[in-house]
Amino acid sequence: MINLPHRHPLLGAVRLHRRLRQDVRGNVLTLTAFYILILLAVIGSGVDMGRAYAARTTLQNACDAAVLAGRRAMTSGSIDSAVTAETQKFFNFNFPQGTFGTTPFTPTITSTNGSNQTVVLNAESSSPNTIMKIFGFTSIPIRVTCNAKQDFVSTDVVLVLDTTGSMRDKATSADADTKIVALRKAVLALYDQLATVQTNLQAAGMRLRYGVVPYSSTVNVGSAIRAASTSYMVSQATYQTRTQTYAYTNQQTCNARYGTWDYGSGICEYFIYGARKMDVGPYLNGQVVRIAGRDGDANAKVGTSDASKLNNGRTPIADYYTPSRYSTVWAGCTEERQTSVMAANATSIDPGAYDLDIDLVPNSDGTRWRPYWPEVEYLPYDWGGSSEVRKPQVACPAPAAPMTSWTRDALSNYLNTLNPDGGTYHDFGMIWGARWASSHGIFGNNNPDTYNNMPVKKYIIFMTDGLFDTGYSTLYSGYGIEQLDARVTPGGINSNEADQLARHKQRFGLLCSKAKTMGYSVWVVGFAQQLDTSLTNCASNTGQASTSANSDALLAKFVEIGKNIGALRLTQ
Repeated sequence: MINLPHRHPLLGAVRLHRRLRQDVRGNVLTLTAFYILILLAVIGSGVDMGRAYAARTTLQNACDAAVLAGRRAMTSGSIDSAVTAETQKFFNFNFPQGTFGTTPFTPTITSTNGSNQTVVLNAESSSPNTIMKIFGFTSIPIRVTCNAKQDFVSTDVVLVLDTTGSMRDKATSADADTKIVALRKAVLALYDQLATVQTNLQAAGMRLRYGVVPYSSTVNVGSAIRAASTSYMVSQATYQTRTQTYAYTNQQTCNARYGTWDYGSGICEYFIYGARKMDVGPYLNGQVVRIAGRDGDANAKVGTSDASKLNNGRTPIADYYTPSRYSTVWAGCTEERQTSVMAANATSIDPGAYDLDIDLVPNSDGTRWRPYWPEVEYLPYDWGGSSEVRKPQVACPAPAAPMTSWTRDALSNYLNTLNPDGGTYHDFGMIWGARWASSHGIFGNNNPDTYNNMPVKKYIIFMTDGLFDTGYSTLYSGYGIEQLDARVTPGGINSNEADQLARHKQRFGLLCSKAKTMGYSVWVVGFAQQLDTSLTNCASNTGQASTSANSDALLAKFVEIGKNIGALRLTQ
């Protein structure tokens, strides 16, 4: 052991250390201060980092929304002032300056190298510290970047267009165009919006096609059905019609039958009304079919040639000199195939409702379609009218246009054939809209799910200017005269127009659901008509159901739809 001198400095230090070890007064205060600093640093970093994290998350969401909006606004294939303004607008809306106390900044909006159709946004700011300032850290930097581009695959767009009688009117008195003219312009605006996409797809071995299904109280799809197979139409069908007959009567009895009475012979020629099965083969083949006269004799006279007597219920003469009254050629409209009387609250499609089975290929008369034959259709209970008495309301829209890649001129010429007429049966539009681009059924070979090994995206744009408008007793639709033919309703006194409407609405809803399960993205546009629940629910989501109040709004809506069609996605 080493002995130190009594006053050696080291000895004093040893004694001081010994006294400190023995005297613990004040140590708790020192340690408390130390641990408070540690705790303050932990809590402060949590608070400040939490604020910074929330600020960055909100900034990223604003960035994503902004580039998607900017890409939708892109029409020229590059970043222009409109794209920049739209991107900035959405960004500022979702992240106003100073959010979470962040420092002011200006986001940069550009395109990526080699891809001028991509919108890129970069934003840098900083989140202020509150507690960590004590330790010299005044802020936390935050930065985000995001890209959005339009990735297209082969695309099929089915335009289901209401061409009912009200489309001949204007949406508002201030509109320059009637609704049918406005619709033509809106469809062409959609085409123009997607024209560059169509060109790019073709260059890449893909395609953009359009099909058009005009509808009213029926559809004109006969040519397309027969092009698929002539066996898909029936050879005989039953119509509510009239049959010319004669009897020996007196003049008073003949007049009561609204017939023509011959004084010399005492013969009264008149019509009897009711259901009658008829051979439709010649009619389907485009032949002129004589429909007047007893046993096809076009020279027979029944009724009156005095136009002033028509209001008295006299049946007009059908004779050789009035060809439109004795002969007819099929225009191409159809009656639907066999269906079933489904309840207005049905939750699924009845297996016997062949008309609602979109992809069913005909294999029997019940599964085949019938020609719509307005010239032979008559109402036994309608005694009035100033032109052709006892005739129901009839309408046959323009032929539907099959799926194809259109030129603008060809599409414009086709749209000019659309003429307003008839009642509003939305279910006809949706039946054939879903059928038109289906990868199965009678048109399946023309509509593959993939094209050149790439998937095909399918859309239905359903445009209407009115709610359902059915005619129970006086309208000849693709379901016949419903009071008499009783295909969708029980018919007769067991139903009425309100019951008929409820059943058709339910069928329409089931068809919309079916179309969406088939892969269609459905847009519903009301033109100068607020959508009811059945129409709103038909769309794939609430954002794809809207009303356009006037012609300009309709055109803008179709442009907007064009911007949204395709796989718009974030790439970073």
